[in-house]
Amino acid sequence: MTESPPERRVIRVFPDYSRDWPLWENSTPDRDVGYTTTPATYGLSEQLTARIAVWNAFWEAHFDDAHGWDSVRARDRWGATGEEIARLLSEEVAAFADVQYEPWPLRGPVRPG
Repeated sequence: MTESPPERRVIRVFPDYSRDWPLWENSTPDRDVGYTTTPATYGLSEQLTARIAVWNAFWEAHFDDAHGWDSVRARDRWGATGEEIARLLSEEVAAFADVQYEPWPLRGPVRPG
């Protein structure tokens, strides 16, 4: 009997309130990772871990669910940085996972200034 290769993991990247890390993955019968994950779950580099932390903190500081982004500049900066983080994450986990970048806050409004 031929054994099939393990199913590729899918790491989702998006922020959520009260979460230190914007990394998520569904558990499978063979791999119980919970739902919220951390850079340590994937063995990410210190450099990428630091970038993810700064990116998530920036979102916490500049986005409010009720009122949106505090500026278009902050929204655009956060979105561009997120794309770069997703690319770097994809490179670091290429051997075992795919990355799904879900920047839902980019659809949020910008507070009138």
